Amino acid sequence: MRLSNLTRPFWRPVLLDAVFIVIASFAACAGGNLLSAEDLAAPGVLERNLADIRIVSGAQNAASEQELLSADRALIQAIATNDRLAAARLLDPEFTWIDRDGRSRAKSDLVNRIGLLSASPDANITLQNYGRVVLLTGTHRLTPDNASALFARVWVRLPSGWRLLLYQETAPTDFSVPADLSAKDARYGVTRVQWPAPCDNPCASLPYKPLSSDAQEIVASFMSGEKAVFDGDADAASRILGDDVLFVTPDRAQPTDKAQRIAAMRNFRPTGQVDQPPAVASMALWVFGNAAVMSADEERPSGEMLRATRLWAKRDGQWQLAFSQQTLVQ
Repeated sequence: MRLSNLTRPFWRPVLLDAVFIVIASFAACAGGNLLSAEDLAAPGVLERNLADIRIVSGAQNAASEQELLSADRALIQAIATNDRLAAARLLDPEFTWIDRDGRSRAKSDLVNRIGLLSASPDANITLQNYGRVVLLTGTHRLTPDNASALFARVWVRLPSGWRLLLYQETAPTDFSVPADLSAKDARYGVTRVQWPAPCDNPCASLPYKPLSSDAQEIVASFMSGEKAVFDGDADAASRILGDDVLFVTPDRAQPTDKAQRIAAMRNFRPTGQVDQPPAVASMALWVFGNAAVMSADEERPSGEMLRATRLWAKRDGQWQLAFSQQTLVQ
């Protein structure tokens, strides 16, 4: 059974952003919760600077990255102190949190329960800068059971400043998967299925209509990449994947990089078997210059549901996949 389609417009509602900012700013002023330089330097705020962060790709801009880290630090502080007004200012109107169980919550569901986002201090933080989109990834432990999780926070730069668009957590459920990625699909963690196995969705069609030329190109790249997986075409897949791409799945304790992904495709291709990528049940896409954020609900051939976040970067005129994270819906 598929999850109900998520309806998110491709064109960002600028008017809604403006109205929200005015209301949130007024409320924050009334409650004395404007974030000042002193707030960002408060002792309770997790201190981070660029020296603590591994920067792996993108056009590096120290001032912009430090501004982003200040916003991220302020959000973590707001969560820790249950300051809903301060947190609301930093969340995009279309913000979505995907928790470790695959539950999806919108901003309106969280502003009065911001403490749900609480976790232990972040570790192993990596920053990927794509201009108007910045990805922060790492690990932390979740309450109340202290379970380890891989997280991704996708920040986007608006005229009003940095806002968090997507926050996803994945708690791997199977640490016994062998290191040999040829035994299982490196991205989906599902055994290969027997012929015949058609691949219409997502190889040739999607339940999504792109509304701009960039969106059309991104969707075409996405479908080409999924078809390459289905066909076992490592060369085609390599052209779609950025050199810095990472795959986070619920089946593996550690992310998978491009070299591992391509090696798995080259080394394991028994006759009569194929990689069946998950079908897309719904999709949303936001484009910010040369970077784009994709969110999708997906269904594995086994019937399991996934929620996925992907980042795309335009390099040398081609949209390449820069990051993919999936969480199993429990």
